[in-house]
Amino acid sequence: MPLSRDEINPVTDRRLQEIEIPEWGGSVCLRIMTCNEKDIWEHQFHGKKVTPTIIRAALVAKCLCDENGVRLYTDQQTDELGAKSCVVLDRLFDICMKSNRFSKDDVEELVKNS
Repeated sequence: MPLSRDEINPVTDRRLQEIEIPEWGGSVCLRIMTCNEKDIWEHQFHGKKVTPTIIRAALVAKCLCDENGVRLYTDQQTDELGAKSCVVLDRLFDICMKSNRFSKDDVEELVKNS
């Protein structure tokens, strides 16, 4: 029998992933974005001049969270995160891309259309 809306809505389907970051002396949690967050993230760059660095920090900021899934950085604090090591952010970005099912073509399209 198919699930009803009342059966689907309470289901927690967004997992957290703990990632060790030796450069920061500990671990961080990354969360799966909601579908709405992913759509907003993709569309926030249309018509703006963006670089891969800005895109990396923006995506990681959407996913970096505490153990309860609450974001550590708001959209307005993305620059703070972008000031961190590109080596660390690249590693986290790659994990966010894979876990949120973004492709490299998706990112290239965002940069190309800016």
